[in-house]
Amino acid sequence: ATDIFRKDVVTAITNRAEKQQHESAVKKLWPDLVATGILVGAEFDGVNGGEMDMAWAEVSFATSSEHESLISELYDIFYRRDATRLDAVNTSMVDEKKEELPPRSQPWVPHLSICYDNPEGFGSVLTHQLFEDFLRNKCPALAAAAESSDTTAKFARAVSGISLWKTAGTMADWKCLDRFQFDCVKP
Repeated sequence: ATDIFRKDVVTAITNRAEKQQHESAVKKLWPDLVATGILVGAEFDGVNGGEMDMAWAEVSFATSSEHESLISELYDIFYRRDATRLDAVNTSMVDEKKEELPPRSQPWVPHLSICYDNPEGFGSVLTHQLFEDFLRNKCPALAAAAESSDTTAKFARAVSGISLWKTAGTMADWKCLDRFQFDCVKP
């Protein structure tokens, strides 16, 4: 099913890069992301808006108007345009699908997920300090994100691609539906 969207995704990303090139000398397929810190957390399905039971650790990045614009365009491709395509097949299905679609929440915080765990491990096996130590020892290029001082220079990360995941069910059920590397498209 994702092959249907592949051309639309490439078009949206390259159109944005071409528009950006007209406004500046740089042409990038996705804006760089600036690290803002690290996050270690847990959520439980149905508790405070949680959608699943999991614990995680991530490097968090700042969003930007460029990033949000791209996320909105991709959301439109995967949700709204699919409903439009269905219109040609079955009008009642389109009405059903439109009712199921939640509005896109703003903003979407970009992040680099490092690990996932069962929520029972949160606070004992997966802690903020253990994650900081892991970054310093195993991922020194990302360790600056763990610095707590606002004056500490964080880092920017060039985005090399995006992936689409189906996260229904338990983590064992999660499936990468598609992975799109930007180096396969000429900017």
